Amino acid sequence: MVPSLQKSSSHQPRRYRLVDHHGQPHLELDEHFESIEEAWAFATHWWQQQQPAGEPDTQVGLGLEVSTESGSWRTLRYPHG
Repeated sequence: MVPSLQKSSSHQPRRYRLVDHHGQPHLELDEHFESIEEAWAFATHWWQQQQPAGEPDTQVGLGLEVSTESGSWRTLRYPHG
């Protein structure tokens, strides 16, 4: 009998994280998220809390990374700002 080639079923779900303008996990936003939308919603809410009332919005340099099957992180969006 020839052994069947089966892929491991231990796939880890993708996780997303926010990174700062240096490409490092953001000090205040260093959490893992289940979706891109969840990560951006969290970042948007956090940024709105940082803005003084009545002041025009400013940009913040945030990037986004996704986990890989090997356990490392891959950049999806580079920070600018």
